[in-house]
Amino acid sequence: MTHQELDSRDELELIVASQAGDHDAFGWLMKRYKDRVFNTALRFVGNWAIAEELTQDIFISVYRNIGGFKGESKFSTWLYRVTVNHAKNRIGYMSRKGYYRSDELSDNTDGDGAWSLAGRTSGPGKYAEDKELIGILMECFKKLSDNDRRIITLKDFEGLNYDEIAEILAINLGTVKSRLSRARDRLKEMMKDYL
Repeated sequence: MTHQELDSRDELELIVASQAGDHDAFGWLMKRYKDRVFNTALRFVGNWAIAEELTQDIFISVYRNIGGFKGESKFSTWLYRVTVNHAKNRIGYMSRKGYYRSDELSDNTDGDGAWSLAGRTSGPGKYAEDKELIGILMECFKKLSDNDRRIITLKDFEGLNYDEIAEILAINLGTVKSRLSRARDRLKEMMKDYL
């Protein structure tokens, strides 16, 4: 199958082909989702190198287990669930080994655009102000609990809807809404002295 044919296939076709052992189809799925998986992993573990390694591990796991995807949810939701589970496991492992502390989140404000201020006007005068505000946000964000960071990441950074978050975190819809509200309130409370 040519690259042009693969590129024009819809996601379901690529999933079915991947489940049948089509390596090229899986490569295209990976290409479609690698940035999202990496950015999610980065927000969870807070370290670029660890996020890159984790992204590779996630796609190896997805490749090995894609046959387990039954289509009961969107593929992206299933993939986020795999990503979240791998990130939680990695954080737990590193914590047990003494390699990880939740306050070690790196500030990636200049590289990947993960921390941006939507709707802000740009210009030379705003750059320093925006960079300072993003730094404050990062400092406050990394003080949140892992659960608070997880739910804010999925909703506010990844743009998932409540139903997708509920499925990924295996919690009910009402719990998603209340946890998100409380997490945002805690973040706002931390930032109020800076704004």
